Amino acid sequence: MQAYIFDLDDTLYDLSRHRARHLRRAWASWLDELPDQAVTAVLERAVQQRIFFRDMQTFLIDAGVHDAALRDELVTVSQRTWFTDLELDAGVADTLSALAQTARLGLITNGPSWTQRAKIEQFQLARWFPTMIVSGEFGYDKPDPRIFSAMLDALAVRAEDAIMVGDNPDADIRGAHAVGMRAVWVQHPHMQYPDDLDPPWRTIPHVRTLLDAVSST
Repeated sequence: MQAYIFDLDDTLYDLSRHRARHLRRAWASWLDELPDQAVTAVLERAVQQRIFFRDMQTFLIDAGVHDAALRDELVTVSQRTWFTDLELDAGVADTLSALAQTARLGLITNGPSWTQRAKIEQFQLARWFPTMIVSGEFGYDKPDPRIFSAMLDALAVRAEDAIMVGDNPDADIRGAHAVGMRAVWVQHPHMQYPDDLDPPWRTIPHVRTLLDAVSST
């Protein structure tokens, strides 16, 4: 295989786990005053609701933080540390390094430039990905075939010689299939595979198992 193209969020790192870990740290001045059971409930609810900066004030009010100064402090700390708290999942760096020795790597991520570029910088993804496309900069989101075709052109590979690796069946698998690429689905328990979508070429529980999956061809 000549090229591997990766998604970012929930593929190279677990966004839900990051959200819970980050908010536990950023909101420590409030959460440390709560019983352990209440802390767990708050963090679980924040993960389920996918809380981000724009949602925090309302979320904190609903959670019982009526002190406006405290709410402002919690939001400010979160904004300052959200991206610097990010960590690649264990085994991902080794997998990318191994693949980069024999194949071309590309990254396609949906989202605005200001969030996705901050993640790319924090993870130092340029070590492995000479070509990265952020949908907010490109003008089209996955699964639009144009974003996949642009990546294939940038890597100078044919669709049949590249594999897409991602967690979202609609965005990653459907888009890859639309341009004739094979796809590896990184399966998460909460993600259902659409009935109308052809099966992925391979299904794996985590990116760190990708090498074993592709070597079994």
